[in-house]
Amino acid sequence: MFCSRCGNQIDGDAKFCANCGHPVIQIDPGQMTEPKKASQNEYEQVRRVEPEPVRMTRPEPVNMGGQPHNAAGFQTEQPVQVKEITGAEPQQIVVPAGQSQDVVQVSASEDDYDYRSLVTEKPTGIRSIHVFDFLIRMTEKENIPVLIYLAINVLIIGAVFTALFMLPFGWGILTGLIVYIASVIVALSPIGEFILRVQTGCKKITSVDDINRLEPLFREVYYKAKKANPPISSDVHLFISEDAAPNAFATGRKTMCVTRGLLSYSDEQIKATMGHEFGHLAHKDTDRILVVSVGNTIISIIFMIIQICIIIANVCVSIASIFSKHGFLIAIFNALVTFLSLIVLKGLMKLWTAFGVALCMKTSRGNEYQADELS
Repeated sequence: MFCSRCGNQIDGDAKFCANCGHPVIQIDPGQMTEPKKASQNEYEQVRRVEPEPVRMTRPEPVNMGGQPHNAAGFQTEQPVQVKEITGAEPQQIVVPAGQSQDVVQVSASEDDYDYRSLVTEKPTGIRSIHVFDFLIRMTEKENIPVLIYLAINVLIIGAVFTALFMLPFGWGILTGLIVYIASVIVALSPIGEFILRVQTGCKKITSVDDINRLEPLFREVYYKAKKANPPISSDVHLFISEDAAPNAFATGRKTMCVTRGLLSYSDEQIKATMGHEFGHLAHKDTDRILVVSVGNTIISIIFMIIQICIIIANVCVSIASIFSKHGFLIAIFNALVTFLSLIVLKGLMKLWTAFGVALCMKTSRGNEYQADELS
């Protein structure tokens, strides 16, 4: 039992608290409904009891490395402010007397968020080959719009090869398919990932301040995302873009990039954004981005080649018109045809781009929701 005044533990047969002198009355709950007050004699008896005085010898003050001492000469404990804590708010750590007062780095994270120690699950069988895994996933229901876009790309490329090399239509389509598959293989390789990093301005983080702020956030989110989704690669790297707009994106299977503008947000917002991008890596949405960008690049090159051919034809006709008696009319007609051809070509390019974006957005919208859910 404990004293009701000071909380000191009391023996069962004690009549008063040895700490504060408060009387203790043993009460049988079955016999009394109200506590019994101590009599005046009992109270006076308790007051007359005084504890045995304790004799202490004051030690001589000892100088211990310049540490502060109290009035009795004992070294005091000094709190140390922890400046960096991963996954928790800064804490006050009391360092015992005689120990170093240096800044203590404290990690409140689970296993210090060592994401490299987590096992990476890899597909087996034919899906262990990156290209085949991508093509199999393209047959899933939500990826059908993108698959249609890729098939139309193959048809356009095949038609161009048929016209340029005067091949039978079937052989032209087959040639276009082979060329497109080769471009897909390059796009899904580290080469394609590197090219897209260069195109989007992703650079290695070199600023110490940026590293000190982003690296702990990245490690925490990486660890939690990989723990929930073991297929995520153990070799994802963080890059930064100097874009002032707050944003982040992932590409390939090993690239995550944040913009300079995102650093103006709070740590929690940055972690939420990184979590969203890890969602794309977990669902392998970034492969689709690589392939679509490469496919659009090939079509753009084809349109550019056609434009060059139109311009060369215009120059040749203009030169020939000089030696014709109707050269002025031929030159005007040639210039008009060239102008209209370039306008029509540019319009077709915009129409094709809008069509491709519409098909890809149908798939991307669902993927964005899934990435948000993982974040």
